[in-house]
Amino acid sequence: MKAPKFPSCDEAVNRKKKKTQNLLSKEEWQALEEERKQKDKDKHVKTDKNRKRRATIVFRTTEKDREIIFSKIALSGLNRQDYMTDAILNAPIKVVATRNVIDQCKTELQNILAELRRINRYEDMAEKDKYALEMICKIIEAALEK
Repeated sequence: MKAPKFPSCDEAVNRKKKKTQNLLSKEEWQALEEERKQKDKDKHVKTDKNRKRRATIVFRTTEKDREIIFSKIALSGLNRQDYMTDAILNAPIKVVATRNVIDQCKTELQNILAELRRINRYEDMAEKDKYALEMICKIIEAALEK
């Protein structure tokens, strides 16, 4: 077994000097911490600044679905990002009529109806267009009553 190494006199004196160095005050430490955090934020902004598309969308899938998706991407000739964006934005929407979906549709229809009524008040509109707007308003009102 080795004997422990004891510090020399100079090392012991230097160690005491290091311990007595001035420590940062709480305010100085907080200022340094804020500066460090700001540098971290700036570092991320600089790398993201030149991108056109900054938002990220992530979803989970099974291994089998993943393989099918990647094979479709390979056959399309597009990169993953372009394929996914195009597939999602241009896909037909399948709506499952839950209570929440119906309520949301009613709210949107009420907003559309209010806008159509506002447009219908214009004096310069052709009679044919006014009649069409009135019919659309009646249809929406009937749909909202159900």
